[in-house]
Amino acid sequence: MPSATSKSVSGCFFVSVRKLNAAPIPDELLSAIFHVATHDFHDCYDAIFHATTISHVCQRWRNISLSTSSLWTVIVLTFPTHRNQLFRTIDWLARSRSRPLHLYMDFRDPAWNWDEASHCFGWKNMENVMRLILPYAHRWQKVELLTDTWAPIFTFLSYTSRIKSTPMLQDVLLSRCNAFFAAKGELFRPSAMRLPVSWLGEALRFTAFAGSPLPVYTVMPTLHEFCDIISACPELERLSILGWGPQIDVNVAPKQRTLHLPRLRDFAFGFIDVDYAIDFLSLFHFPALKTLSLEDISSSLDPSHPCDASHLLEYLTAAHHGSCTTSSHTFPCATCGPYPLSLLSSLELHDLTSCQASLRCFLQETATLDHLVLSGLDKANLQAIVPDLITAALCPSLLDLKFNGADSTITALLTSLPASIVRNSNSPSMRVVVIADVPDSEVTTHELVHVLRAAGVLEVTILGNATS
Repeated sequence: MPSATSKSVSGCFFVSVRKLNAAPIPDELLSAIFHVATHDFHDCYDAIFHATTISHVCQRWRNISLSTSSLWTVIVLTFPTHRNQLFRTIDWLARSRSRPLHLYMDFRDPAWNWDEASHCFGWKNMENVMRLILPYAHRWQKVELLTDTWAPIFTFLSYTSRIKSTPMLQDVLLSRCNAFFAAKGELFRPSAMRLPVSWLGEALRFTAFAGSPLPVYTVMPTLHEFCDIISACPELERLSILGWGPQIDVNVAPKQRTLHLPRLRDFAFGFIDVDYAIDFLSLFHFPALKTLSLEDISSSLDPSHPCDASHLLEYLTAAHHGSCTTSSHTFPCATCGPYPLSLLSSLELHDLTSCQASLRCFLQETATLDHLVLSGLDKANLQAIVPDLITAALCPSLLDLKFNGADSTITALLTSLPASIVRNSNSPSMRVVVIADVPDSEVTTHELVHVLRAAGVLEVTILGNATS
């Protein structure tokens, strides 16, 4: 390894170079460094980019990288599927040897084409992909499939129904990215693909089920079918339901349909109809729940008529205490088991509209909450809870308060906090993050930081959406 030293004589610099007898970095250590460098990113595209870059630095690095199978475990396929992508996938599958695979398939059209007939990525295109990846199903660990239309998902389900075993599979995300199909009264399209498809023959372990909303009774599973799916996954840790779940018969007694998931820690629920949402939530018992996300999807479908989520928040609050007093809910909830709000460490509320009292009572139960994300809440609710979140009158253990998609309403509310609003000295230091749709002026940002720090907030971060 060369070393350079410099000397100065009458303003002139002379550089002498000598070779140090330092041993090169061992191949095993370089391999470990390469592994960390390619896996320290949340973006799958980064994993592809960094693995490729490392393997093109020099001959030694290429030899080491090609022999490090963990560098090639992220398989990325995107729309349109050029031949180069398929050839790269073949190489990656071979280089990864017997390692578990993360499959990330994003076949969404940037032009937002949701038409089944005219979309350029149909079932035949998905067939080519399935023929490529299906022989490696025994190595699938995480599968993500994002599409505009139903045909690719139908093809994926049809092909995977033949699989007998997926011993490494942990996470599955199948998402038809068109929320408008979930609107109340919408019919499933295409009708030719509405028939159910049996799927993997074994119970999934540590699995995240997620997907875009599924509409109407024509494709919603029966309550019995849904219970069979969930009951087959007793070790489920993460569950995401957006839009609709199963068909629910209000005449079925709750004792016959309680789903106990003792290991579930992360639950995300996006709803369209509040009454249905309450009946659906009454199915579950989540004693180990730590992370909860609630989102009103209907607000994106019809912004002028958002749902009133008051009864939903009241139900969760009452269920936490083991009984339900919500008049709109026909079942007593004590038999379902409470949602342990007092044990939550992370909570996200997106686009909720409710009465102030319901939201406040709900938050009063989250005494151990560390992380809170608010997005799209109405002005009245923000005015009712934000000052008490700052002072720790609500959520006294809160460490992080984040405003996503903040508009001028939130900025004005925060900058106008009175001097009497000061964080309780007995509560932990808090960080506030504001991610604005449109970045505020430098003066407004400075004022916002000044007000929050004067209120006892330890750290304030202001970001624009492009930055975040």
